[in-house]
Amino acid sequence: MKLKSIPELLAPAGSMDALKAAVIAGADAVYLAGKNFSARHYAENFNRIEMKEAIDYSHLHGSKVYVTINTLIKDFEFEKVAEYLLWLYKIGADAVILQDIGVAAICRDLVPNLDMHASTQMTINSLEEVKWAENFGIKRVVLSREMKVEEINEISYYLKRNKIELEIFAHGALCYCYSGQCLLSSFIGGRSGNRGRCAQPCRKSYELLKGDKDQYGKIINHESIILKENYLLSTRDLSLYHNLEKIYNLIDSIKIEGRMRSPEYVAIVVSIYRKLLDSIVQGTGIPNEKDYYKLKLAFNRNFTKGHLLETNKNLIMGRDAPGNRGLFIGLVSDYENKTKSTLINLKIPFKLEKGDGIVFIFPDKEQEYGMIIEKSPNYSGKKLDKITLKTKKLIPIGSKVYITRDASLIKTTQKIINKETPSIPLDLHIKWDKENKLLLKGEFVGSTGNKHVIHFKPNFKMEIAIKKPLSKELIINQIKKTGGTPFYVNRIKINYPGNLFTPLSKLNSIRRDFIKNAESKLLNDYKPLKDDLEAAEKRLNLIKHDLKSVRKTSNKSIDEQLNKSLDHSIREAHTSISIYTSNLETVKGALNSGCSHIYFEPFLWEKNIREVPCKVMDKEIYLENIFELILKAQDLCIKKEANLIWKWPSIISPRYFKCISSIIDPIIKDGINEIMVGSYGIGWSLFNLNHHIKLYSSSGVNVWNNHTIRELSNIFHNITISNELSEMEIASIINNTRNNRIKTSFDFMVQGNMESIISEDCLSSILPEKDYNIKTEFLGIKDMKNRVFPIIIDDECRTHILNSVELCLIDYLPNLYKMGLQYLIIDARGKTENYAQDMVKFYKQGLKYMEESNEKTEYKLNKLKYKIQKRSHGGITTGNFMRGLNEDL
Repeated sequence: MKLKSIPELLAPAGSMDALKAAVIAGADAVYLAGKNFSARHYAENFNRIEMKEAIDYSHLHGSKVYVTINTLIKDFEFEKVAEYLLWLYKIGADAVILQDIGVAAICRDLVPNLDMHASTQMTINSLEEVKWAENFGIKRVVLSREMKVEEINEISYYLKRNKIELEIFAHGALCYCYSGQCLLSSFIGGRSGNRGRCAQPCRKSYELLKGDKDQYGKIINHESIILKENYLLSTRDLSLYHNLEKIYNLIDSIKIEGRMRSPEYVAIVVSIYRKLLDSIVQGTGIPNEKDYYKLKLAFNRNFTKGHLLETNKNLIMGRDAPGNRGLFIGLVSDYENKTKSTLINLKIPFKLEKGDGIVFIFPDKEQEYGMIIEKSPNYSGKKLDKITLKTKKLIPIGSKVYITRDASLIKTTQKIINKETPSIPLDLHIKWDKENKLLLKGEFVGSTGNKHVIHFKPNFKMEIAIKKPLSKELIINQIKKTGGTPFYVNRIKINYPGNLFTPLSKLNSIRRDFIKNAESKLLNDYKPLKDDLEAAEKRLNLIKHDLKSVRKTSNKSIDEQLNKSLDHSIREAHTSISIYTSNLETVKGALNSGCSHIYFEPFLWEKNIREVPCKVMDKEIYLENIFELILKAQDLCIKKEANLIWKWPSIISPRYFKCISSIIDPIIKDGINEIMVGSYGIGWSLFNLNHHIKLYSSSGVNVWNNHTIRELSNIFHNITISNELSEMEIASIINNTRNNRIKTSFDFMVQGNMESIISEDCLSSILPEKDYNIKTEFLGIKDMKNRVFPIIIDDECRTHILNSVELCLIDYLPNLYKMGLQYLIIDARGKTENYAQDMVKFYKQGLKYMEESNEKTEYKLNKLKYKIQKRSHGGITTGNFMRGLNEDL
């Protein structure tokens, strides 16, 4: 029988114990992080001593190690990152998982033999972006969790002719937002998911609000929409256990999420997926329901097949509760108050034992009661499907019963963890020379496929036995004791002259030294050659000068930064106001106040085509309407001698890219040749499609440093700097870019409810069966602190959650001007004509005040700020611009 190919099983390791559990349970590879630069900052993680031990342990047991540097990096950190990359290369890391494009560029140039994996934080979700990654030199792409199996199939077909690998998540927690695009935790509390410090606001409860919009787009006359479930942003957990057969031949690696999970969790989940994958290879792959129960007992928020395979988006959500569900086993059918006995009808064949933990969820879902079973329950019924438990509290009939702690599963995981089986067969040949010195020869093939031959000769000789010589069998038994090592003796040949003696301790010493030598040979398979390492060290020394100058610039005070920026900006383009718009009304408003730079991201609210969100529309009709809106916006701009840039959504699905690309040429023919995108890969694709397009990058590209800017400047004319950064960090980036003579211009958001979440979930779909006019009505969510976050539903039915308070930097215009920013952006998407008109007017007036620069400038800017505050939804904030990120936690 021909065996099927099998993808790598990749497991999480948040600690050394979890790593060993993963390797012993059958992981082909593990992913882990050091103490810095990790998207799981709050995991235990590894210091350098532990990291080397972890890599060596994994390699000795045949598993690869991928080290995550999957956060965004600031300019002053690059010297440490470069040194860290070289160190990882030196100790034999198999790959690094990266988010930051600037870090990827440094890695590519510094250690070209160290494989790079594009983290899911890079938000790669299309063939175009995969092609970019391949061209860039990336070995593997971790695809966005939002991709569908049909889309991955298309990419997989393309990759049959190419070398880049695909990885997907198969089990564990799901983020509500596209990874790498979630800023909610950052904006509301300074804890950035892009720095591994997400506070998980998506697991909190929210109210859904609907109301009218005032003349500026703020909510008025709002009402709470009564829903049965209040955890509106909480997702279920992903499990592809029952669907591995559908995907295994499309990808190269399936990944288990869980660096914050316990070693026991890692052991049970890895072992179950290992078992099923191996059976699929043999052609007998049938999921085992008892194993599936174990997966649920390990941890679950209810399982979903995810965006990959679910056809109903609501089946991805777990809006009823954000925590562990356990395993549903039955319903309460009776309660005897006198004996305090609860009768449970079992719905699945599950045997409860002493030490198990169960939870009763009452029918009203308002209360629950948990307990540990102190005595094994009595079973009754023809099918033994009824049990009686003593409970200290009255349990209502109809209560659901879940097991949340399985004592037998805990014992099973301990058996897995403690079962360390050697995997490398060792062939030995033992003989003695004329001086009675033992000569040991060993042969083995390492997990990399390299064959090793080891000759070992101890520094002592055996003596002629006086009384009791060592037997051949005793020598063989002592040499074969390889327990606790990755080796086992497969064959042993011995040419023993007989009548010799040495203490057993010396035989043991020979074995230990030989094994140590063998382990060293095996580990060297994973480490770079001496010449390659020396070449990398020379490259590091060459780039360190530039990295140190960047760090030196970054350490200057804000006044020094701004004065340096002013020196540069005198030679740069004049600072102007630009605006994001999504309908013709806001375009008109902005133009009426003299805005000369309009980013237009058309939504079909404009023509009242989408009265009901997510209305399915024919492709041709959609393109016809989008094309018409863009041309109308262009006509408005031409009349006012303004420039129109066609802004694409931050997230572009493969279907949408194919659809919208078909009107690029007609739009260019009509005089619109400037496009803004939120993805480096999409920008790269457009650049190669038509070199006449002038490209702009939006905030979705996540620009945090001048190394990323250096890469982007090859294709982008204007680059938007991230609003997660502080004033000093922004000034430093611009100064370092100018010092390095990188030619580009910068945009920066200064006003609006910042886009905080982009999700494939469609919150409007949970509205009661009523018409909802997306154009005239306000939709939002309210948290426990009564903050109201506006919601926009885009043309692909995605949910965009905006920050509850508007960014406003009107009183910092003098500093923004000194930095040399070309365009200061107002985000008026989803707003009104009055809002766009007034905000542009105020900011243009502010620039005028700033250019006049007299003793009344500060007072005048504060007056403008007061006017802006009255028109802003939720009030105003300076956001991270002044406070920076909270990274002390």
